[in-house]
Formats: sequence, structure tokens, C-alpha cells
Amino acid sequence: MASRRPPLRARESRPRFSTVWQTVGLLVLGGLAAGMTAFPAGTLSVFAPVSGGLAYAWRAGLGMADSLRFVGSAGTRAVRSVTALARETQELERQIQSLEQKTVLKEEQQRELVRLHRLLQLKDDLGGQSLTARVIGGDPSTMFSSLILDVGANEGLREGMAVVAPAGAVGRLLSVGPTYATALWLCDPRSRVAAFVQRTRVMGVLIGTGSGCELRYLAAGDDVKVGDRVLTAGRGSAFPKGILVGVVKELRRDGLLLAADIAPAVGVRRLEEVLVLTRAAPVP
Repeated sequence: MASRRPPLRARESRPRFSTVWQTVGLLVLGGLAAGMTAFPAGTLSVFAPVSGGLAYAWRAGLGMADSLRFVGSAGTRAVRSVTALARETQELERQIQSLEQKTVLKEEQQRELVRLHRLLQLKDDLGGQSLTARVIGGDPSTMFSSLILDVGANEGLREGMAVVAPAGAVGRLLSVGPTYATALWLCDPRSRVAAFVQRTRVMGVLIGTGSGCELRYLAAGDDVKVGDRVLTAGRGSAFPKGILVGVVKELRRDGLLLAADIAPAVGVRRLEEVLVLTRAAPVP
């Protein structure tokens, strides 16, 4: 199919219109040039509003450019200020954390000094010879009823030596290696220690039950009450006489015999330092 072509008259009118428009433009420009040549003042007065508008627009543009430049400079300074503030905040936080850590360490050192001072007082009170040891672990196989100490045979320790703390009796050495030793807690079922009731001097045998102790082999008529303190008897054991073992918390009668449940004076889970009695003072 042949394409439709515009009418001949329309095709002819286009170049005519362009020619007319160009002619009008040239006449206007020529008139303006002649007017500025013949009447410069008048022509300028005619274009004064336009030039004034252009000058105002120019000044406004310059002012806006200055404002944008000021805003950009202020924004850059603000970003830099925020960045510097963030760095200062991070540095302050780091310093605070460092101070907190130093405070914690200082408090721990003070607590350790207090514990060691109490051990030193206990050492002076007990007399004889003793060695300070740190608790470095526990034996999970015995439900934490034994302690691992950081001293051993190299420091002169032997199996069976008594272990004490400022609060009272702890136990005895079960095994000794060259640089460590294992101490058995009084509440371990394997433990046996001669003990007596401080108030009435009633004697018995302290036997561990796992979570506590029992003072056994008491007569049904013995004067023992809840709240009585029980001390080591110093007979046939490495403990000197008079070390606190615990307090009577319950009594049980079985025919002619009496047994007393004892709340131990020392809990091994909180121990950090102990004294090992390498040579106890004579029993008074």
C-alpha cells in the first residue's frame, strides 16, 4: 500500500512560514540596533526593567550560591564535629572500662589481703608449723568434697596432714604429688575425726555423710542440744584440739544411741586459701 503524503499546499506552506519568521526576526533585531544607535537613552529606558530584573536575579543567584556554600561549610563542620565527638565518646568509654577493671582488681587484691591476714592470725593462734596453700580446683568425681591444692611433696607435705581455714576444720590430705595435693573434706563419707561437744565435753566420732556430718556413738542420755558447737578432739588425728567443726542442727535417737546432724563450719566450694598443718602444736 502506498504511504499517504501530505497535500501539496501544506508542504509548500512550511518553508514559506519559516521564511516569514526569519524575516520578522531580522527586522526586530535591525530595529533594535537602529534604535540604540539613534536613541540610546530611550532604548535603554525601554530595557531598564529587563536589565533590573536580570541584575536582581544575578544578585539573588550570588546570594543563594553564598548561602549554599555557607550551608555546605557548616554541614562539613558539623559532620567533623560529630565524628570527633564519637571518637571522644569511644575513648571515654574505653577509659571508664579500664577504670572499672582496675577497681575490680584492686577490690580483689584487698579481699585477698583480708583472707591472707586471717590465715596469718590463725597460723599464730595454732602455733606449730603450717603452710599456706591456694585452692586451684575440685575433684568432680567426689561431688566437690575434695580440693586440689597448689603445693605438694616438694614443700614437705604428706598424706594425712590436717587442712584448716579461718572458719574451722576443712579435712585432711588424701593424696600428695610433687607440686599438688588433694584434700578430703570432713563431710566426705570416707572421713573420720574424733570430736566433742564444747558445752558439755561429750565425745563422739565425726563421720561425713556427703552433704554434711554426723556426730555418732553418743549415749541416749548425753547432754547435747541443737546449736551446740562441735570441736576436734585432737585424739588420734592430725587435727589439734579445739578446731571448730560445725554446729548441731538436729538430734536423732535410736534406742540407746544418739546421733547429731552437724552443719559444717566450712563449705569447700567457697574456699580460696587454706592452711596445711605440717606439724601441729602439742594438744593441751
